[in-house]
Amino acid sequence: MTTARRPGALALLGALTLALSSCSLLPAGDGPELAADDVITIGSSAAGMFGYFGHGSTTVAADTISQRYELPNGAEIYETTDELDPEARDLIEVRAGKYVAWEGKLSEKRRAPCTDIAATSVSISGSITHDSDVQDCADDTPLHTLKQSVRDAEPELFGQLAHPIDDWTIEIRPWTEEGPAGGGPDESAPIERYELSAAQHEIGMGITAQNAPADWGADLAPEEGNGAPLGWDNTGLVLTDLNAFLLNQKTLGCGDQTGEIRMTKHGKPAQTWTYRLCPGQHSEALAQTLRGL
Repeated sequence: MTTARRPGALALLGALTLALSSCSLLPAGDGPELAADDVITIGSSAAGMFGYFGHGSTTVAADTISQRYELPNGAEIYETTDELDPEARDLIEVRAGKYVAWEGKLSEKRRAPCTDIAATSVSISGSITHDSDVQDCADDTPLHTLKQSVRDAEPELFGQLAHPIDDWTIEIRPWTEEGPAGGGPDESAPIERYELSAAQHEIGMGITAQNAPADWGADLAPEEGNGAPLGWDNTGLVLTDLNAFLLNQKTLGCGDQTGEIRMTKHGKPAQTWTYRLCPGQHSEALAQTLRGL
């Protein structure tokens, strides 16, 4: 015998089904309230179709913000710590709480909606413990806004540091005491130039040189399309010295210079730094590392 359902029952069943199916679309809410001394770490890997090129992280503590980057061979090419603005800390706390609430409702499919980027890791320790990995594929998610608030809190210099996915040009000119303006770089002399190209295929950055020392490059692999591959050990040496130079610009300068060094980070826009080549300082250390390859 067939039993007919009453219209009222059907309407109620339909309303319940709609309510249940829409739960995943509801806003995440404000999430947990973090403590003022909770430690929040945002991490991301430089990876893509050509391989893995290292991992960077930013750690937000109660009143400091720290950044570090590690190459695939474990070499750390920089680690910095700066004071954190209290208002920036407050905003990061709020957005981290909203991220935790949002992330907890994600399906496995929504954690990795795109295929060409690495996931962003978020870790929180202190009043709560949280660890997650989600791809940042859209501009309107709690993950994206959390990352943006962390980027806004970072010192300006952080965006200038050298990474294995960058292209750089380093030029060295000898010093002369002659000329109409007195001492300065000898623009008539051949330029000693080193071109660093972004890492590809997990073999480190590429490098080419002009007017380098006579025995330069004897231990490097043969040049390919982007220059001679440095390998990760040599890539680490060069980037560590380059970042040490950038992080210590306030202490650069001397009166017994042997030349001038110019460094250009290519991109939009390109950035160039020019300093005297000073014995015993980071400028000389960088020049010696490049010349010794």
